[in-house]
Amino acid sequence: MSVMSSGRCLTVALAVALSASACAKVPPTEKGEKEAAMSEDSSQSRTIDGYTYTTVPVVAKLGPHRYAFPANLYDDQIGPSIGGGVALTLMWPGLKAAPPGARPTRTMADHYRAVTASIDYLDAISASDLLPRQTSTEATTEDGSVNRNDPRRRLDLRAPGAEQFGLTPYAIDEHRMALFSKAYEEQFGQPATRNPRMEDEWYIARAPDGQLATFIKCDQPEGGQEGLVIKGDLLVPDDAPKVASCTHYFVDSKDNLAVSLFYPRVLLKDWKAMEDATRATLARYKVQ
Repeated sequence: MSVMSSGRCLTVALAVALSASACAKVPPTEKGEKEAAMSEDSSQSRTIDGYTYTTVPVVAKLGPHRYAFPANLYDDQIGPSIGGGVALTLMWPGLKAAPPGARPTRTMADHYRAVTASIDYLDAISASDLLPRQTSTEATTEDGSVNRNDPRRRLDLRAPGAEQFGLTPYAIDEHRMALFSKAYEEQFGQPATRNPRMEDEWYIARAPDGQLATFIKCDQPEGGQEGLVIKGDLLVPDDAPKVASCTHYFVDSKDNLAVSLFYPRVLLKDWKAMEDATRATLARYKVQ
C-alpha cells in the first residue's frame, strides 16, 4: 500500500486520498438479508440529475472481508471503487454520514466539515508493521545510504514535545538535521534541499504496550492561522492563504486494514473521536 502525505491545502489532500474513488463504481445491488437488516432508513432518497441517492446498503470487499455500508456513507454516496479500496465520509461534528444526495451539491461549508476515511486491505504486510514503516526510512532507503539518517523522516531521530490533545508531537531535531545535511553534502557535493515551512508536523499516540497506535502528519499553520476557525458547528475561513490539513494513519489489526483520515488541522483536537467513529463504523457494518 502506498502512503499518502498530507496535502498543502484541504482540497489537494482529499483529491489524493480519494483518487481510487474516480474509478467505475459497483452498482448498489449486491445485498443479503444481513446487509438489509443493518441498513439505515432505506426510505431516505434524493434524485439529482437522474440518479437517485439512497441509504440502501452497498457491499464493499476489503480483502476477505465484506462490509455493507449505507450508500450515503461512501464519499461519492454511490459505492466502492472497482479494484479495491473504500472511501467513506463522516461529517463533523456529529461524525455521521451526510444525507443522501448531499455530495453532488455540497457547499464549501460542508466541504470543510467532511472527514474522509480511505480504507485499504494490506495484502503484503501485517497491519502491525505499517506504522513503524511509515515513521522510518528502513523500507525506502538502501542500507548505508545517507538518506537513511534523514531526521525529517524518522521518528526515532525527531524530538518529542509536551503532550497535546493526548498526542505527543515530534519536532525535527535541528542538531541532527545539521549533521545529516553535512553528511549529505559530503556525499553528493551539495546541501540537502530543505524548505522548513513545508515540513510536516508529526504527532504520535501509543498503545498501552508502547507500540505505535496512531500517526498524524499535519501542515504547519501560517502565521499562527490554520485556514479555518471553529464557530459552533461550522468551520469558517480565517485570513490564512491556505487551509492546513492533517493525514491521520491507524490500522485495524484484526482485519489487517490500513485507515487514513483526512481533515482540516483545526479539527486535530478531535482526532480520537474521529478515529473511534471510524472504527465503530467498520465494526457496525462488517457482515463477513
